[in-house]
Amino acid sequence: MTDAPDHLPVVETDRDLDDWGRSARLSRTLDRTLWDAAYRYWYRARLQEPRRIPAVGGALLVVNGGGIGSPVTPLLAKALREAHPQRRDARPCVDPLLLDRPGVAVALNRAGAIAAHADDVRRLLVDEHELVVIGVRTDRLHDDAAEGDLARHPALRAAVAAGVPVVPVAVRGMDDESRPVARLPLPGDHALPIGLGVPRVGPVALGPLLPAAVDLRALPAIVPDAREDVAADAARIALSVARRLRHELDDMRRERRSRWVR
Repeated sequence: MTDAPDHLPVVETDRDLDDWGRSARLSRTLDRTLWDAAYRYWYRARLQEPRRIPAVGGALLVVNGGGIGSPVTPLLAKALREAHPQRRDARPCVDPLLLDRPGVAVALNRAGAIAAHADDVRRLLVDEHELVVIGVRTDRLHDDAAEGDLARHPALRAAVAAGVPVVPVAVRGMDDESRPVARLPLPGDHALPIGLGVPRVGPVALGPLLPAAVDLRALPAIVPDAREDVAADAARIALSVARRLRHELDDMRRERRSRWVR
């Protein structure tokens, strides 16, 4: 037993990268500059019902308004750091195809994003007790897409298998402030939205979108049923998430007096 300390990992006090490739220095810089400006001044974002997001432990957050190039997942992560009672952090989960592209992969990893691989997501949720965020296009919230695309999403399957809560987060203002006029087909059945300005690509997305007040509203968590088959329970939860988000978005749009001011 006296030799046990020799087998323990050395604490690297000056280490900048974590086990997932996120750079602490770059993450702090982006948080204090780009995302702080986007959260406070550009979108004037507001997180409603933050206590519905667990204070401890892993959970999967499913937010509408996502898709390739959308800033909604890092914007929600910023809102959690600012408005959640525990100032929780969250990991945006992106399509693995993005992380296969040279240059893009390194930038996203350093900024804190992870690929949508079931084993990686399960480790974050169960072993590291973190929050993981996935984005779903608002126009893909109908039942057929939910039972197909969302139900098969590796992150949702991992959350269901791990038995952690799934929290829908409705976003109003992200989709309708600058509607795309076309979608450029991409490999893997994806599409890049093209607005009246320039394509929405990563952080550049903040430029062409006209400023609109964005509201993010957390809905009650859905807990997986351990008695059900993972695939069947994932389909049930995906359908429930999509229907709750559609219903909540309708309510939020009726409550809105203006797109630009509260």
